[in-house]
Amino acid sequence: MRAALYARYSAGPRQTDQSIEGQIRECTDYCKKKGFTIVATYADRHISGKTDERPEFQKLIADSRKNKFDVVVVYKTDRFARNKYDSAIYKRQLRQNGVQIFYAAEAIPDGPEGIILESLMEGLAEYYSAELAQKIRRGMHESALKCRVLGNTMPLGYRASKEHTYEIDPENAKAVEIIFDMYVDRQPNADICRRLNELGFKTSRGNPFNKNSISRIIQNEMYIGIYEAVGVRVENGVPALIPKETFYLAQKERERRKVSKKERAGVAEYMLSGKLFCGYCKKPMAGVSGTGKGGGKFYYYQCPTVRQKGNCQKEHVRRDFIEDLIVQKTVEHVLQPDILTDIAQRLCRLQSESDTREQDIAYYRKKLQENKKAMDNIIKAIEKGLAAETLLQRLDGLESEKIAIEGELAYFQSLKFGLSEEEMLFFLRQFLEPDNDWQAYKRRIINSFINQVFLYNDHFLVYYNIQKDGAMDFSNIELNEGSGFDELSLSSTCGKVLKYSLYTGV
Repeated sequence: MRAALYARYSAGPRQTDQSIEGQIRECTDYCKKKGFTIVATYADRHISGKTDERPEFQKLIADSRKNKFDVVVVYKTDRFARNKYDSAIYKRQLRQNGVQIFYAAEAIPDGPEGIILESLMEGLAEYYSAELAQKIRRGMHESALKCRVLGNTMPLGYRASKEHTYEIDPENAKAVEIIFDMYVDRQPNADICRRLNELGFKTSRGNPFNKNSISRIIQNEMYIGIYEAVGVRVENGVPALIPKETFYLAQKERERRKVSKKERAGVAEYMLSGKLFCGYCKKPMAGVSGTGKGGGKFYYYQCPTVRQKGNCQKEHVRRDFIEDLIVQKTVEHVLQPDILTDIAQRLCRLQSESDTREQDIAYYRKKLQENKKAMDNIIKAIEKGLAAETLLQRLDGLESEKIAIEGELAYFQSLKFGLSEEEMLFFLRQFLEPDNDWQAYKRRIINSFINQVFLYNDHFLVYYNIQKDGAMDFSNIELNEGSGFDELSLSSTCGKVLKYSLYTGV
């Protein structure tokens, strides 16, 4: 199989290619063991996994649609994303593009149960990522009060002064002025990008401009002199680049465009896409929309054989109804205390310890020692009267670097023993608490627990990510028609068959 490797790190200023090289080495060894052929490598440097605004990551997703590889190999789950929402969205895109994802340094088993374990590992990564963010914010609070530059990405039009504060970069400031002037003039983002690229301007990352670049710049209050970082907000904390009148006109234009977008129909989401199959011809049911006599929009799943006027008796079914019904039955029959305990125990048996965590810890401990040695040498030089401005700047940079290294070290130390049964159970129990957003809750349940659903006209079978064999049989479903669309109502279930099928694979 053709494999693409993806690596990422988000450590301090001196955490450069060594971390990337280590991840690539582990992923390469993993591919050799699996017999994969590496055809591409993608690596994002100094970018957090909490955001999906990663150039190489987005290139990876785009290339997956072009059938350039069959699998993606990542060092660990947190390298792919530390945000569960982004992780679910992009894994679904990879799955729809026929691409599987593997982890080189985490023992996530193949098969349905591995999906649940992966979901728990992502939850843990997001939890520790939030904790790490709090630690870094505390450490950088003092620097923010002085309106100093934090991080490695500089907003377009600014540069760092010798005192590590923001100052205007005259060359790129012109690009920002062009963006605001054209935007206020109601010119499309595509035209603005075309103009900037023709003039040879680049984004703050050195890339050509795209429509997303324009949107981010338009909303950045730094251009009117507001410094904001790690909870600190200072008016006139940086030199203003754009007049306030122009900035607020741009915000009004942004709201106007937002309303226009809402008026256009959005792309409908079908959560069971790729998981819902016709029970008769076994083909994946497709999400289809239609307009009723009253002009209302309806969404439903339809068998492709029927849609092509083939020989199949399956009726179409309302999207929201079948999704709600499956989630409801999952909550009633799977998300029960005794079953969750059993799942946690089995996942613990499947999870094996990985020696690479010790290597990560050793790596960051070594970097911390190097950081301390460098800081001690500067302090000694200062004590001898060599308090040059460059030494003070270097010391300030080392202090920021220390905070980032300590954060990464704390993260890997926290993962030293993997997930215990109690931790597994804790994260599994989170599924018992519905979100205020029902759509988000449905998405969580379907992505984590539903493997396949085979839908008939009078019943459906659900294969869960609990055991490779066996399905829950929801029988005696009656079919009612309303407004030209199917409406199913569940009259009864076979409780004994459900439990028997789940554990015996019958």
